[in-house]
Amino acid sequence: MIEGGAGRGRLCRDIFLSVERCGVAMRYVMVERSEVQRAEALERVAASCFADREEMPVAATGALPTGPLNGAVIANELLDNLAPRLLERRGDIWMELYVENGRFVGREAPRDAAAMATALAPHAEQGARIPLQLKAAVWMRRALGALSSGGALVADYGVLSTQELASLPPEEWLRAFRAHRRNNDVLEEPGSRDITCDVAFDQLPPAQGIVTQSEWLAEHGLEELTSDARRRWSQAVASPTSADVAARTVLDEARALTAPGGLGDFLVAEWRV
Repeated sequence: MIEGGAGRGRLCRDIFLSVERCGVAMRYVMVERSEVQRAEALERVAASCFADREEMPVAATGALPTGPLNGAVIANELLDNLAPRLLERRGDIWMELYVENGRFVGREAPRDAAAMATALAPHAEQGARIPLQLKAAVWMRRALGALSSGGALVADYGVLSTQELASLPPEEWLRAFRAHRRNNDVLEEPGSRDITCDVAFDQLPPAQGIVTQSEWLAEHGLEELTSDARRRWSQAVASPTSADVAARTVLDEARALTAPGGLGDFLVAEWRV
């Protein structure tokens, strides 16, 4: 198992805590560019999941393994953080936008970028903006190229087609966050905010399936996985113990992951190799 954008190791930890029966057979690689976060991730996983750190089947690296590998690649909210190129339709041409003195300025886009923009958003109107997500596409190709067999699973907020983004105001899909608070001005206080962009899934290698996160979780047994927590909470709601409250937390997390208009609308794409 390879996880792209592993951060501080929370997903890795949760996976090993949830799959005790197959954990001994799994080898897990956390890919994270930050050296500080890689070290923190290994400490977190070791402390939570393994009595002997020397024998834990987990490694952390700063780049994707090159393969060939038999297994799976997963990434949760990674591709939206890979910086896109930004193009704007002006008359009959596409302009590429850059930042200069704290504002966007435009220059005529190179021929290949303009051709790509036209193919992706043929009906873009005057002033429409779109991202060209070349880094996301390259990362996905590298991830798939590392596999001799297996598959890849990506969850992120986004749309099926770039044309959808062209019809929206840019601030609806290009956003800045600081301390989990949204700010639509991505140029304000450079370096102080995380900038994210909705993923246009038609710019990635063709996937075998794309559904919403709510649909994907339902298809993969979320109802069954939370049945014990529902039963426990329903029986103990009048006088809950700490274990009952933990069951309620599971239900709250499941509800958040499937919420319409929120995380439930994330798109989940699957590739098979």
